[in-house]
Amino acid sequence: MLFLLLLDSPDDAQFMEELYQAHYRLMYATALRVLRSAPDAEDAVSTGILSLMKKIDILRGLPCNKLEAYLVITIKNTAINCYQKRKRASEHLSGPVEELKLVDDTAQPEVMAVEQEGLARVKQAIRALPAQEQTAMMLRYFQRLPFDEIAQAMGIKQTSVRSLISRGKTRLHSLLTEGGEPHG
Repeated sequence: MLFLLLLDSPDDAQFMEELYQAHYRLMYATALRVLRSAPDAEDAVSTGILSLMKKIDILRGLPCNKLEAYLVITIKNTAINCYQKRKRASEHLSGPVEELKLVDDTAQPEVMAVEQEGLARVKQAIRALPAQEQTAMMLRYFQRLPFDEIAQAMGIKQTSVRSLISRGKTRLHSLLTEGGEPHG
């Protein structure tokens, strides 16, 4: 709670400390649902609290139920921003599909060679998909995100995510079994 040192007024510091103590579990749970990582959720709560400190006057004027909603929205948005920042950094560091590693290193060399060949075909087929289908498939099957999080990350509806994945599976099946070309 070192953030309290940033406040000029002892009344403001007291208010924020009480707010933090009373609502920490709610804020942490909100961030954890988005980020699925305890350290990242703690970071999101800390970052959110820092942004809330700039709005103490607004916070003081809110009734309890609206205050909790305001806190949840602020922490959720902070967590989403952290998630998107982490995703961009991960994509930058890991590169595109070529960097995915799904082969068991402990397998025998001939098994590894066959798996690598199959994986290379799947990667090639995924790269042939339209951009949105490719993104939806990657988030669903490689990052194992649920449909609602994929929709949120892509800025589309869940039904659209389901449609993209369905079309992507159909195209992948065609590409992998028939050697067909992606169609439009």
